[in-house]
Amino acid sequence: MIGNWALDLAVFFLASVLLSSVGLGGGAFYVPLLLALGYTFPQAASTSLFLIAVTGLSAFSQFRRARLVDWRLAVVMEAFTDLGAFVGGYTGGNFAPHYLQIAFGFFLVLASVFIFNMQGQNRSRPVERKGFGWWRRDFSGFSYSLFIPAVIPLTFAIGYLSGALGVAGGLLKIPMMVLWFAVPVKVAVATSSLMVGLTGVLGFGGHLLGGEINWPLCLGVGLVVLVGGQLGSRGSIQLPERKVKQLLAFVLLVVAVWMIAKSLTL
Repeated sequence: MIGNWALDLAVFFLASVLLSSVGLGGGAFYVPLLLALGYTFPQAASTSLFLIAVTGLSAFSQFRRARLVDWRLAVVMEAFTDLGAFVGGYTGGNFAPHYLQIAFGFFLVLASVFIFNMQGQNRSRPVERKGFGWWRRDFSGFSYSLFIPAVIPLTFAIGYLSGALGVAGGLLKIPMMVLWFAVPVKVAVATSSLMVGLTGVLGFGGHLLGGEINWPLCLGVGLVVLVGGQLGSRGSIQLPERKVKQLLAFVLLVVAVWMIAKSLTL
C-alpha cells in the first residue's frame, strides 16, 4: 500500500469493526480511503468489493450462530441485488471515474435521508399488510411484511450501484428494511451481513471479468478486515436492540457526511 502501512491497516481494521457491527460492508469508507492513498478508481472499487465480501461474510458467521439471520428474507432480497451487483461490476469501468464519484455522493445523500427518518423512530412500526404482492414473515418472534413488487426493482438498483461504485448495499437496504417493512433492527443488521457479503462477491466477480484487480492489496487488507468483522459482529450481538439502532443511525450519518464532503471537493 502507498503511505504508512501500519497506520493504513489500523484505519481499515477500525472501520471494519465499526461497520460490521451494524451490518455494513464498509465500502463507503474503503473507496475514498483507497483513492486518498493513491490507487485508481477501478482498483479502489474492486478492492472495496473484495473487502466488503470479507467483512460481511466474517460478520455473518457470528450472526448465524446467534440465529439472527432471516435466510428466506436474504434470498428474496439478495437475488436481484446480486444480479445488479454483477452487472454494475462488469459495466462500471465504462463510466468516467469523475461521474462515478459524483454518483457515489448522491448514493450517500439518499442514505442520509434514511438516517434522519430513523432517528425519530424509537421502535419499528407494526406492519400487518396483506393482499397481492405482500409477503409476511414470522421469524424469531417477530412479524413483518415486504411488498415484493417494490423490493425487486429497489434491490436491483442498489446492487447495481454497489457493483459499479464499490459500495456496500446495506447503506440503503438496512434502512429500507427497518423503516419501510418494520424488520427488527438486529434481524436487519444480521441478515444484511449475509447480503452484503454476497453482493461483494458478485460485484468483485464482475470486476474480475472487466475491471482492474490489485491482488496484493486485496489479500493484505482483507486479512485485517476479516478479524475486524469478527470482533464487530460479536459486539453487536451483545448490545440491546435500542443501542444497535442508535449505533446504526450514527454510523450511517458519519458515512453520509464523509462522502458528501468528498463529493464537494471534486
